[in-house]
Amino acid sequence: MTDTERAALQSQIDQVVVLETVQGVHLLAKILFVFDEGDTPDLFCVEVEPGPSGDYIEKATTGHSILLSDIASVKPPA
Repeated sequence: MTDTERAALQSQIDQVVVLETVQGVHLLAKILFVFDEGDTPDLFCVEVEPGPSGDYIEKATTGHSILLSDIASVKPPA
């Protein structure tokens, strides 16, 4: 991800974004927490899907922890 995207992560907590991993996986997710310190900076998010009324619905009750080094890009949903 770019330096600008990384710097903006803290301001995107509780917002839905599209995360693209370095493996090419696209994940529609709501960012819950960003830990950008130490040897393994990461973020914690929950995968979401569009709901019938235009909002987003969590797909599961468990979330994902993703190393920031594994994120290729962070974009707003289309």
